[in-house]
This record gives sequence, C-alpha cells and structure tokens, in this order.
Amino acid sequence: MIFPSKFYSDKKILIVDDCEPIRSAVKAMLQKIGFNKISSANNGLIAVQKCEDSMFDFLLVDFNLGDGKDGYQLFEELKFKELLSPICCFIMMSAESRRQIVHGMIELQPDDYLLKPFTYKGLEKRCGRTYQKKSALIKVYEAIFADDPQKAIKACEKASRKTPEYAGMALRVKGELLLKTREYETAQKMYQAVLSTRPLPWAVLGNAIASIKLGETRDAERILLELAALDETKVEALDWLGRLYIGQQKNTQAQAKLAEAAKISPRNIHRQRALANLCIINGEIDEAVRAFSKIITASRYSVYDTPENYLNFARCLIDLCGESNKLDAAKQIGKALDVLNSVGRRFYSEVYKPQELVIQARINASKGNMEEARDQLSECEKLKVAELTADQCLDRAKAYFSTGNLSKSDEYMTQLDELTDNDDLVSSTLKVLVSKEKEDHEQLREKIRILNNEGLSAYQNGIFSQAMASFKEAFIFMPSNASLALNLVQSIVKTGACDQDSKHLAKKCMELIDQSELSESNTRRYLAIQDELFELVAS
Repeated sequence: MIFPSKFYSDKKILIVDDCEPIRSAVKAMLQKIGFNKISSANNGLIAVQKCEDSMFDFLLVDFNLGDGKDGYQLFEELKFKELLSPICCFIMMSAESRRQIVHGMIELQPDDYLLKPFTYKGLEKRCGRTYQKKSALIKVYEAIFADDPQKAIKACEKASRKTPEYAGMALRVKGELLLKTREYETAQKMYQAVLSTRPLPWAVLGNAIASIKLGETRDAERILLELAALDETKVEALDWLGRLYIGQQKNTQAQAKLAEAAKISPRNIHRQRALANLCIINGEIDEAVRAFSKIITASRYSVYDTPENYLNFARCLIDLCGESNKLDAAKQIGKALDVLNSVGRRFYSEVYKPQELVIQARINASKGNMEEARDQLSECEKLKVAELTADQCLDRAKAYFSTGNLSKSDEYMTQLDELTDNDDLVSSTLKVLVSKEKEDHEQLREKIRILNNEGLSAYQNGIFSQAMASFKEAFIFMPSNASLALNLVQSIVKTGACDQDSKHLAKKCMELIDQSELSESNTRRYLAIQDELFELVAS
C-alpha cells in the first residue's frame, strides 16, 4: 500500500547501517517518501542506546554491521529488552541471500526483509505494506506487549472478523498464543477449522504441535517430516521432531534432528544448548564440547552473551577428562582454566564466584588435590546464592562425588527434579539429562557399594587377593574416597603384594588418606599398617 507523504511526516524511523554512503542514500529515499523524523546509527550498540531513549515507528536495519552486533543480534536484543513498541515495523536490509541467514531471519520473524539493492519505490511499497499489516493487528500486539495473552487472543478473534484480508495472520498469532498458554484442545480445534478450508503449512504445524501436547502422536512424525521439507516450516518442524523423539526416548534420532536444524540456522543459542544436552545424554561428550564452543562464538555481542555459556563449556571440558588419556585430560583442564580466566576478565566475577569455585574444585579433584578441592567447596557453601540452576546443582553434585562426599552429592541430586519445570526445547532435553545423570549416579553408587561389600566379605574370610581386587575396582570408580583407599591399602598389606603397580596404588591411596579427615576407628586402622606401608612404598 502507498500512503500519502504527509502520513509519514510524524513517524519516527531509525536507519542502522555501518556504511555512511548507504545511510545517506537511504535517508534521501525516506525524505522523498515523506519521513521527517529520521535518526541513524552506524552500529548495533548505538542503535540500542537510541531505542532506549526513544520508541520508533520504523527500524530499517542492515544485517551486516561490521564489528560488534550484527542486525540479527540487534533485533534479538531489542525484542529481549522490550524496546520495540507494539506498532514498530522492523525491516531487515541485506544483500545476503545465504540459506543460513534467511532461515535465521525466518526464525526471528522481523516484520519484513528487504534485499539490497532496492529503489525508492521498493522501499516506499515495503514501508506501507509493513505498516498496514502491523496496524491491522495493533490491539493484538499491544496486548502481547502488555503480557496479557488472553486479551491478545480476543483481539485476534476481533481482528480476523474486522479485517478479513488479515484473518490468516490473526489466526496464526492466535494459535501461537493458545499453545503458549497451554490451551491445547482449543488450539487443536482452531487449527483443524483452518485446515478444513486450506492446508496452510503453519496450521498443519500448529495442529501437529497441539496433537503432540495432547498425547496424540500417531501421525505426528509423518506430518513433521513432511513439514521439514518445506522452507517455511523446516526449522521448527525439525525442533518438534526432536522433542517428539525425546518423548519417545529416541535420543539419538532427536540429536540428529536438532543437529540438522542447528546447521540450517546456527544462530539460535537455545537450540545449540539443547543439542549439547542431547550429546551428553548420548555419551558424545566431545560433540557437546563443540556445541558449547559454538554457543560462545554465536553469542558474542548478543544479549545471550553470559558467563553461564563459558561456565557450561568449562564443565563439559572437565566431563570430557574422564574419557580421555592423561595427555588429553591435561589439555582439557588447561583449556577449562583458560575459560574460567576469560569469565573473570569479561564479567563481574564476584557474582559467579560460587560456580567458579565448584569448577576449580572439580579440576583439583581430577588432579588428586583433594584437600584443596574440599576447601574450595567449603568456601563455596559459605557464599550466598539466590537460587541454583539445574546446571549449577548438577555441577555441585559431581564436585562432591569427585571428592568422596557422597551424602552431599546425593543432597544436590535430589534437588534437580525441582529445577526442570519449563515447557521449552532446552528444558525438555534438560529433564532427560537430569534423569540420566541421576540414574548413572545411583548405578555407580550401587556398583561401588557392591564391590566394597564383596571386598569386606573376602577380607573377613581371609581371601585377601580377592578383597584387594574388589577394593581396587571400587577405587577406580571413586578414587577420592578415603574409606575405600584405606580398605585397599589394608588388603595390599595383607596380600604382601610388592609389584610396581601395587606400590604405585598404595602411594596414591596414602596421599589421599593423608589429605582426608578420618574417623577415630579408621585412624586406628591406618596407624596399625602405616609402618608396613612406608616400607612397601620405599622398597
């Protein structure tokens, strides 16, 4: 639609482009269209500041903005901080036609997308069309902006009746709101009513989502696979295939679908995080490390550039140490320490001090520095934390387990179920991850308990070589437990083993015991064999 020039005279517009000649050329076009209140910014940071100072009716933003934020990250931040008025028309400009960029834009949903180069007439037509579409649903956007979904749903119904030409757009927004408010049956009926007239892809997708939420998954996989072949619905269909497979405990297939979606649209931080969780669930820790690394790269300059990205990367590197040889483990620990240092340089470290202490404790435990690791955990407990996230809670459980404090580890494990209640892609993977970690934790504890009991039984029956074998296996699973170490060295002394492996193992156990607080009875047991142990290690 072409509006008369005077229509734009009181409308405020912001041009964001890092190229001064382009800003000047676009400004001249806008003046010809009728705009008088024209502002400009040459980078994303200045654009955010201008939007904090004033609400604009139009934003005309180039995708590539040189160093710092790009147009994608600018739009992401303005939405996150609610700096776009309900009537604001956000138009992305770009000479880019690459698939990844286009799909990223589709996901973020700007009001329009304008390919460079464009003419004055093309710009005028785009501004008019965008404003007309936005105006038709203004009551809807105002209610959404006010965080009143029920009012927004009613406004959608009114808009679909009042402006039939935009009824499809109004119904699409209504469906999204019904899914968001978990009114799945109402959403399903609405989508099916739309589909009875036309097989619109967005309605097919919405109906599939509502059906999944209602537990009607028989045809969902087939429908989503068909939608994944369409550009309009591809990425979202892949996400929902992932969620469907997670619900069916097909975690390998879920990982494959999210990996495909992440390849098409790599800028979505939440999808990358969900993918990292699935990699951990499937035992592909090295792939999880790569996913966390991509999150750090993609989030730089964005509103999602947070210390948690770096801390999760460090945590995953430590997890990878358990599956690596000594040389690779040392490299991974070094990298994790570098990551922690970067958090201290880039962010206010005191706020994240508890998390840093836990990670450092895990690193020290992996090196055998148990006393230092326990001191760091003790210091961490003294620091006040408003509320632990699932990542932080799980990290503490792992840290205490690695230092041999099983009761404290169990305490944090039991807290995890309360921290995964949200209904989104990341939470759906986090629930499975927490469940797996808890199951692995319980299985490992039970295995250690059984081995220790077998060792005690063999020791009491004088079968010291068998006792030594059971304690040794238990100690390999938990090389930080002083009681296990004491049982093991006691059996080594009784067997009279003096080979190099036994000497090395005895020395390692002694170092751990010397760093640990023993009970009175365990202290007596240790003192009783100390002379023999010193003689064994020294020989």
